[in-house]
Amino acid sequence: MRVACLQFAPQLGKVDENIAKANRLLDSVPPNTCDLLVLPELAFTGNLAIHSRKSSALTIAAGYNFPSLAAIKPYLEPTSSGPTSKWAVDTAFRLKCVVSVGYPEFFSDCPPHEPQKPTMLPLASAPEWTAYNSTVTVSPSGEVLAHYRKTHLYYTDESWAQESPTGWLTLPLSLSLSVNDSSSSGSPTSKQQTKTTFGICMDLNPYQFQSKPSAYELASHALEHKSQCLVLSTAWLTRCPATSLEALAQHPDLDTLASWLERLQPLIDNSEGDDVITIFANRCGEEPGKVFRTDVEELGVRYAGTSWIGRVGQGKVKIGGIMGRNEEGVLLVDTDEKMQWELVLAAAAAKDETEAEDSRVSE
Repeated sequence: MRVACLQFAPQLGKVDENIAKANRLLDSVPPNTCDLLVLPELAFTGNLAIHSRKSSALTIAAGYNFPSLAAIKPYLEPTSSGPTSKWAVDTAFRLKCVVSVGYPEFFSDCPPHEPQKPTMLPLASAPEWTAYNSTVTVSPSGEVLAHYRKTHLYYTDESWAQESPTGWLTLPLSLSLSVNDSSSSGSPTSKQQTKTTFGICMDLNPYQFQSKPSAYELASHALEHKSQCLVLSTAWLTRCPATSLEALAQHPDLDTLASWLERLQPLIDNSEGDDVITIFANRCGEEPGKVFRTDVEELGVRYAGTSWIGRVGQGKVKIGGIMGRNEEGVLLVDTDEKMQWELVLAAAAAKDETEAEDSRVSE
């Protein structure tokens, strides 16, 4: 399967400018060269942080970005029909691929003949509408294939968004997969139904950072439902200081990568069935605000970039491509090709060594 991630630095609240930037970055991608394109969480609005909560390691100060529900309201988009969804439909048609992108959703229970735009409804009518942090996934023909709402809210979501009322989402998508498990190039491919699990950023972490880390809620769900593909749209922060971010722009944030992989442990450890195609589409760049790291205050909220595409399973992480922490562009990987890097858990490495030794003895 040919998978693309668009990693870029959207400007807060500048939807039209962010869409224009995304289009420029995608100019380098010809039609029919990828099967699935994935964009970050809240791709065209910027990260909608509202309030602060201190922690020993990282704190985001109050007052940056959107300070209230009223402030965010003009940027909410009707379910699967706002600027982001329209862009997804246009892009899927142009590139002849499936497109998945994050956006701030406005959902209303009003009958169809009543106004649906959030800017036309007073805040007093809040019981009639709900906001979600969502992703929409569309086909080249414009059909909505999947619509997912974030289940584990980060604290910056809690002032404006509700948790998904239906929880995790796994469903079949029509994507190109190799018909066998060969990792060599030239494997025969066909369009088939690919079980795909969706997640958004904080979904990867324990619920409200309070449930047991060993529960691995999202990864366990994907494993239980025998997912073949895991799609994560994120706006993941980095602890990299401002002085290092630009100097190391082309280098992945390995601390962030390690955090992600730790949360995928059930899928990595799984020894039954094929590897799971894994896609992390993160944003990069910096937004206004304050970050407190121990006793040091720094201006600017920074994102980790490091979008990557690969496979996990059998005690191994195979990475086909990965972006730098502050690099804008398109990452394109054919997951049926040989991966560029392979990380092997100690137990899996020992097993491989034992099997190789047994093979030599039998010869």
